[in-house]
Amino acid sequence: MDEILKHIEKDFNHRVNIKQKRPDIYQLYLPIFHEDGDMIDLFIAPKESGGYTLCDYGLTLQRLAYSYDIDTENKEMILQKIISENSLTENDGNICLDTNINNIFTDIMHITQAYAKIGSMRYFKREVIESLFNEMLEEFILTELKEFHPKSKVLPIPDRDDLEADYQFTPNGHPVYLFGVKDVSKARLATISCLEYQKYNLNFRGWVVNDDFEKLPKKDRSRLTNTCDKQFTSLEEFKINAKIFLEREKK
Repeated sequence: MDEILKHIEKDFNHRVNIKQKRPDIYQLYLPIFHEDGDMIDLFIAPKESGGYTLCDYGLTLQRLAYSYDIDTENKEMILQKIISENSLTENDGNICLDTNINNIFTDIMHITQAYAKIGSMRYFKREVIESLFNEMLEEFILTELKEFHPKSKVLPIPDRDDLEADYQFTPNGHPVYLFGVKDVSKARLATISCLEYQKYNLNFRGWVVNDDFEKLPKKDRSRLTNTCDKQFTSLEEFKINAKIFLEREKK
Protein backbone atom coordinates (compact mmCIF):
# COMPACT_ATOMS: atom_id res chain seq x y z
CA MET A 1 0.00 0.00 0.00
CA ASP A 2 2.84 2.41 0.75
CA GLU A 3 3.88 2.60 -2.89
CA ILE A 4 0.47 3.59 -4.26
CA LEU A 5 -0.21 6.01 -1.40
CA LYS A 6 3.06 7.81 -2.14
CA HIS A 7 2.06 7.84 -5.80
CA ILE A 8 -1.26 9.49 -4.93
CA GLU A 9 0.48 12.14 -2.80
CA LYS A 10 2.84 12.93 -5.66
CA ASP A 11 0.05 13.03 -8.30
CA PHE A 12 -1.94 15.50 -6.22
CA ASN A 13 1.11 17.60 -5.39
CA HIS A 14 0.80 16.62 -1.71
CA ARG A 15 -2.61 18.33 -1.52
CA VAL A 16 -4.11 15.17 -0.07
CA ASN A 17 -4.51 13.89 3.45
CA ILE A 18 -4.48 10.10 3.85
CA LYS A 19 -5.73 8.38 6.99
CA GLN A 20 -5.87 4.69 7.77
CA LYS A 21 -9.41 3.74 8.81
CA ARG A 22 -8.90 -0.01 9.16
CA PRO A 23 -6.07 -2.40 8.32
CA ASP A 24 -5.32 -1.88 4.60
CA ILE A 25 -8.22 0.59 4.19
CA TYR A 26 -7.27 4.25 3.74
CA GLN A 27 -9.47 7.29 3.32
CA LEU A 28 -8.31 9.91 0.81
CA TYR A 29 -9.13 13.49 1.75
CA LEU A 30 -8.84 15.28 -1.59
CA PRO A 31 -9.75 18.83 -2.67
CA ILE A 32 -12.67 17.41 -4.68
CA PHE A 33 -16.16 18.43 -3.63
CA HIS A 34 -19.88 17.90 -4.15
CA GLU A 35 -21.92 20.81 -5.50
CA ASP A 36 -22.84 21.95 -1.97
CA GLY A 37 -19.19 22.12 -0.93
CA ASP A 38 -18.91 18.89 1.05
CA MET A 39 -15.80 16.84 0.35
CA ILE A 40 -16.32 13.65 -1.61
CA ASP A 41 -15.78 10.47 0.41
CA LEU A 42 -13.21 8.16 -1.14
CA PHE A 43 -11.33 5.12 0.11
CA ILE A 44 -8.67 2.84 -1.33
CA ALA A 45 -7.98 -0.78 -0.41
CA PRO A 46 -5.93 -3.62 -1.92
CA LYS A 47 -7.62 -6.48 -3.76
CA GLU A 48 -6.84 -10.08 -2.93
CA SER A 49 -6.38 -10.79 -6.64
CA GLY A 50 -3.96 -7.90 -7.05
CA GLY A 51 -4.39 -4.23 -7.76
CA TYR A 52 -6.57 -1.88 -5.76
CA THR A 53 -10.16 -0.77 -5.36
CA LEU A 54 -11.44 2.78 -5.04
CA CYS A 55 -14.79 2.90 -3.24
CA ASP A 56 -17.05 4.94 -0.96
CA TYR A 57 -18.45 2.24 1.38
CA GLY A 58 -21.99 3.48 0.68
CA LEU A 59 -21.40 7.05 1.84
CA THR A 60 -22.43 8.67 -1.48
CA LEU A 61 -25.89 7.07 -1.42
CA GLN A 62 -26.18 7.60 2.33
CA ARG A 63 -25.46 11.27 1.86
CA LEU A 64 -27.96 11.52 -1.00
CA ALA A 65 -30.65 9.82 1.12
CA TYR A 66 -30.69 12.75 3.56
CA SER A 67 -32.45 14.88 0.94
CA TYR A 68 -33.48 12.55 -1.90
CA ASP A 69 -34.95 9.05 -1.93
CA ILE A 70 -34.26 6.47 -4.63
CA ASP A 71 -37.86 5.35 -4.20
CA THR A 72 -39.06 4.67 -7.74
CA GLU A 73 -38.06 2.28 -10.48
CA ASN A 74 -37.17 5.22 -12.72
CA LYS A 75 -34.81 6.75 -10.17
CA GLU A 76 -33.14 3.40 -9.57
CA MET A 77 -32.70 2.97 -13.32
CA ILE A 78 -31.06 6.40 -13.62
CA LEU A 79 -28.72 5.55 -10.75
CA GLN A 80 -27.75 2.23 -12.32
CA LYS A 81 -27.28 3.96 -15.67
CA ILE A 82 -24.77 6.39 -14.12
CA ILE A 83 -22.94 3.48 -12.50
CA SER A 84 -22.88 1.44 -15.71
CA GLU A 85 -21.87 4.30 -18.00
CA ASN A 86 -18.91 5.05 -15.74
CA SER A 87 -17.79 1.38 -15.64
CA LEU A 88 -18.33 1.22 -11.89
CA THR A 89 -19.71 -1.61 -9.77
CA GLU A 90 -22.16 -1.40 -6.91
CA ASN A 91 -22.62 -3.91 -4.12
CA ASP A 92 -25.11 -3.14 -1.36
CA GLY A 93 -24.59 0.59 -1.87
CA ASN A 94 -20.79 0.47 -2.08
CA ILE A 95 -19.79 1.99 -5.43
CA CYS A 96 -16.34 0.89 -6.61
CA LEU A 97 -13.77 1.06 -9.38
CA ASP A 98 -10.78 -1.24 -9.77
CA THR A 99 -7.50 0.58 -10.34
CA ASN A 100 -3.73 0.18 -10.42
CA ILE A 101 -0.70 2.33 -9.77
CA ASN A 102 -0.39 3.40 -13.42
CA ASN A 103 -3.97 4.72 -13.67
CA ILE A 104 -4.61 5.86 -10.12
CA PHE A 105 -4.79 9.59 -10.82
CA THR A 106 -7.22 9.35 -13.76
CA ASP A 107 -9.29 6.73 -11.94
CA ILE A 108 -9.60 8.94 -8.85
CA MET A 109 -10.77 11.84 -11.00
CA HIS A 110 -13.17 9.56 -12.86
CA ILE A 111 -14.84 7.97 -9.83
CA THR A 112 -15.13 11.24 -7.88
CA GLN A 113 -16.86 12.87 -10.86
CA ALA A 114 -19.30 9.95 -10.90
CA TYR A 115 -19.91 10.34 -7.15
CA ALA A 116 -20.58 14.05 -7.70
CA LYS A 117 -23.10 13.25 -10.42
CA ILE A 118 -24.89 10.73 -8.20
CA GLY A 119 -24.86 13.24 -5.37
CA SER A 120 -26.58 15.81 -7.59
CA MET A 121 -29.47 13.53 -8.55
CA ARG A 122 -31.75 15.52 -6.26
CA TYR A 123 -31.34 18.46 -8.64
CA PHE A 124 -32.56 16.49 -11.63
CA LYS A 125 -35.75 17.87 -13.09
CA ARG A 126 -38.87 15.73 -12.84
CA GLU A 127 -38.95 15.56 -16.64
CA VAL A 128 -35.55 13.83 -16.64
CA ILE A 129 -36.74 11.24 -14.13
CA GLU A 130 -39.93 10.60 -16.08
CA SER A 131 -38.15 10.37 -19.44
CA LEU A 132 -37.43 6.69 -18.90
CA PHE A 133 -41.11 5.70 -19.03
CA ASN A 134 -40.96 4.82 -22.72
CA GLU A 135 -37.69 2.93 -22.32
CA MET A 136 -39.07 0.92 -19.41
CA LEU A 137 -42.26 0.13 -21.32
CA GLU A 138 -40.27 -1.03 -24.33
CA GLU A 139 -37.96 -3.19 -22.23
CA PHE A 140 -40.90 -4.91 -20.52
CA ILE A 141 -42.75 -5.56 -23.77
CA LEU A 142 -39.75 -6.90 -25.66
CA THR A 143 -38.60 -9.15 -22.81
CA GLU A 144 -41.74 -10.21 -20.93
CA LEU A 145 -44.34 -10.14 -23.70
CA LYS A 146 -42.30 -11.53 -26.59
CA GLU A 147 -44.51 -14.65 -26.70
CA PHE A 148 -47.21 -12.37 -28.14
CA HIS A 149 -44.88 -11.29 -30.99
CA PRO A 150 -45.01 -7.52 -30.43
CA LYS A 151 -44.22 -5.12 -33.25
CA SER A 152 -43.15 -1.55 -32.57
CA LYS A 153 -43.94 1.67 -34.43
CA VAL A 154 -46.71 0.30 -36.63
CA LEU A 155 -48.93 2.17 -39.08
CA PRO A 156 -52.49 0.78 -38.98
CA ILE A 157 -53.35 3.22 -41.77
CA PRO A 158 -50.34 2.92 -44.14
CA ASP A 159 -50.56 6.40 -45.63
CA ARG A 160 -51.05 8.12 -42.24
CA ASP A 161 -47.66 8.17 -40.55
CA ASP A 162 -49.04 10.75 -38.10
CA LEU A 163 -51.23 8.03 -36.58
CA GLU A 164 -48.49 5.62 -35.55
CA ALA A 165 -49.19 3.12 -32.78
CA ASP A 166 -46.34 2.38 -30.40
CA TYR A 167 -46.88 -1.40 -30.41
CA GLN A 168 -49.03 -4.07 -32.00
CA PHE A 169 -50.00 -7.48 -30.65
CA THR A 170 -52.04 -10.01 -32.61
CA PRO A 171 -53.18 -12.64 -30.10
CA ASN A 172 -56.35 -13.64 -31.98
CA GLY A 173 -55.93 -12.44 -35.55
CA HIS A 174 -57.15 -8.94 -34.76
CA PRO A 175 -54.51 -6.40 -33.77
CA VAL A 176 -54.23 -4.80 -30.37
CA TYR A 177 -52.69 -1.35 -30.79
CA LEU A 178 -50.92 -0.07 -27.70
CA PHE A 179 -49.99 3.52 -26.85
CA GLY A 180 -47.62 4.59 -24.08
CA VAL A 181 -48.96 7.85 -22.62
CA LYS A 182 -46.72 9.90 -20.35
CA ASP A 183 -48.12 13.39 -21.04
CA VAL A 184 -51.08 15.34 -22.35
CA SER A 185 -49.86 15.56 -25.95
CA LYS A 186 -49.46 11.76 -26.19
CA ALA A 187 -52.88 11.26 -24.59
CA ARG A 188 -54.45 13.42 -27.29
CA LEU A 189 -52.52 11.66 -30.05
CA ALA A 190 -53.71 8.27 -28.77
CA THR A 191 -57.30 9.54 -28.67
CA ILE A 192 -57.15 10.95 -32.21
CA SER A 193 -55.44 7.82 -33.55
CA CYS A 194 -58.06 5.46 -32.13
CA LEU A 195 -60.87 7.64 -33.48
CA GLU A 196 -59.29 7.61 -36.93
CA TYR A 197 -58.84 3.82 -36.83
CA GLN A 198 -62.56 3.57 -36.07
CA LYS A 199 -63.43 5.85 -38.99
CA TYR A 200 -61.47 3.52 -41.28
CA ASN A 201 -63.51 0.59 -39.91
CA LEU A 202 -60.41 -1.22 -38.69
CA ASN A 203 -61.10 -4.32 -36.59
CA PHE A 204 -58.78 -3.63 -33.63
CA ARG A 205 -58.49 -3.10 -29.91
CA GLY A 206 -56.99 0.15 -28.62
CA TRP A 207 -54.99 -0.06 -25.41
CA VAL A 208 -53.28 2.68 -23.44
CA VAL A 209 -50.56 2.44 -20.77
CA ASN A 210 -50.35 5.62 -18.71
CA ASP A 211 -47.30 6.85 -16.89
CA ASP A 212 -49.63 8.51 -14.38
CA PHE A 213 -53.33 8.60 -15.27
CA GLU A 214 -54.18 11.04 -12.47
CA LYS A 215 -51.81 13.75 -13.70
CA LEU A 216 -53.73 14.10 -16.99
CA PRO A 217 -56.36 16.87 -17.16
CA LYS A 218 -59.89 15.62 -16.46
CA LYS A 219 -61.13 16.21 -20.01
CA ASP A 220 -58.23 14.30 -21.52
CA ARG A 221 -58.81 11.41 -19.12
CA SER A 222 -62.46 11.31 -20.17
CA ARG A 223 -61.70 11.42 -23.91
CA LEU A 224 -59.10 8.69 -23.60
CA THR A 225 -61.38 6.47 -21.53
CA ASN A 226 -64.29 6.90 -23.95
CA THR A 227 -62.13 6.16 -27.00
CA CYS A 228 -59.84 3.28 -26.12
CA ASP A 229 -60.89 -0.28 -25.26
CA LYS A 230 -58.54 -0.85 -22.33
CA GLN A 231 -56.56 1.54 -20.19
CA PHE A 232 -53.83 0.81 -17.66
CA THR A 233 -53.45 3.64 -15.18
CA SER A 234 -49.74 3.03 -14.61
CA LEU A 235 -46.81 1.06 -15.95
CA GLU A 236 -46.84 -1.12 -12.84
CA GLU A 237 -50.48 -2.06 -13.45
CA PHE A 238 -49.61 -2.95 -17.04
CA LYS A 239 -46.73 -5.14 -15.91
CA ILE A 240 -49.02 -7.03 -13.54
CA ASN A 241 -52.00 -7.47 -15.87
CA ALA A 242 -50.78 -7.31 -19.48
CA LYS A 243 -50.39 -11.08 -19.94
CA ILE A 244 -53.80 -11.75 -18.40
CA PHE A 245 -55.57 -9.41 -20.81
CA LEU A 246 -53.59 -10.61 -23.83
CA GLU A 247 -54.52 -14.19 -22.96
CA ARG A 248 -58.17 -13.14 -22.83
CA GLU A 249 -57.83 -11.70 -26.30
CA LYS A 250 -56.96 -15.17 -27.57
CA LYS A 251 -60.43 -16.47 -26.71
